[in-house]
Amino acid sequence: MAERVTPVEMRLMAAVAGSLEGVNVAALCAEAGVSRKTFYKWRGRFVAEGLAGLEVRSRRPQRSPARTSVAVEDRVVELRKQLAEGHVDDGPATIRWHLQRSGAVAVPSEATIWRILVRRGFVVPEPKKRPHCSWRRFEAAAPNELWQIDGTDWSLADDTDVKILNLIDDHSRYVPASRAAPGETCDAAWEAFSAAVEEVGMPSGCLSDNGLAFSGRLRGFEVDFEIRLRDTGVRAITAAPFHPQTCGKVERFQQTLKKWLRHQPRVDTLAELQAQLDWFRDYYNRCRPHRAIGRVTPWERFSASPRLVPDGRPLPSDLRRVDATVTPGGKAELGRWTIGLGMEFAGQRAHVFIDGTRANVFIHGRLIRHLELDRTRRYQPSGRKTGRPPRNP
Repeated sequence: MAERVTPVEMRLMAAVAGSLEGVNVAALCAEAGVSRKTFYKWRGRFVAEGLAGLEVRSRRPQRSPARTSVAVEDRVVELRKQLAEGHVDDGPATIRWHLQRSGAVAVPSEATIWRILVRRGFVVPEPKKRPHCSWRRFEAAAPNELWQIDGTDWSLADDTDVKILNLIDDHSRYVPASRAAPGETCDAAWEAFSAAVEEVGMPSGCLSDNGLAFSGRLRGFEVDFEIRLRDTGVRAITAAPFHPQTCGKVERFQQTLKKWLRHQPRVDTLAELQAQLDWFRDYYNRCRPHRAIGRVTPWERFSASPRLVPDGRPLPSDLRRVDATVTPGGKAELGRWTIGLGMEFAGQRAHVFIDGTRANVFIHGRLIRHLELDRTRRYQPSGRKTGRPPRNP
């Protein structure tokens, strides 16, 4: 069986074979693996135009009635430049949102806007990101059901280090407070929390990391911020150690905030920094469509549902501490539970802080183990490989 000819060979064959006597075109095409229609197409072009007719031609249609007009493309580019100059989100979704809000008659889809930006040279290739389907998402069911609080570093014009304390509503991504402070302290955290409460009311719960300004649970005590929350009936919730994804919403907001701050003039005082934070917070809450909440602004999402109102009654503390000496077998006996730690800790004093079903084990002030207690079993294994041979069945 003859090999299929390449496109170049086929064009040359059509040009040459057409002028030869006694050539069976059907047999020639069948042997070469090409259609007679294609043969005669290239043959006709060669007769009409010579060698120039054998050049590859574009398949692009001569007319595209449904193509986006130049005026709309120019408006897309104009919005892209305006958003980029303001150092805020300038992706296709945001551009489309602004086109809709401006009352434009023809609003292209996100895919069309992306293609326009590609044609005009505004899209910078990026490495492939983690697929969204691999994420495990959680969202509170109502506004004020849960807030997230965190602090991030910043510096003034004279390189003085300061902190920015931010709170965000887990349901709507609304930011009720973003406060500049000299440092990350319990008082600064409570001041930011109080400013947020004054604006939108009291939440039911407040989620934070294990920073000492927000929580002392890993260390066996409550900090002033936790005590104040409990006294006002707000549940103080802390993330697992070394797992910043739990507070991912406020962490992501801080990334967006600092990206914008880096393009602003550096200021000399906390009051000037606070003015910048107030401007960006208003823009973020009311003028910026949020991808995670259906392309609406956080304020629209926050005001679309009734707010959860806690009863305000003080909450009891359920954090307790249990001390135990590690046995020669590497276990901490706690009465109801036995926790495996490892024989290298035998004879040492372990301090175990239990919060519900979460336990944190400290020895000499160092966190040895963090675990979720299994209520269905007494012994909580360490999960280490013992190196022992398997038992005979």
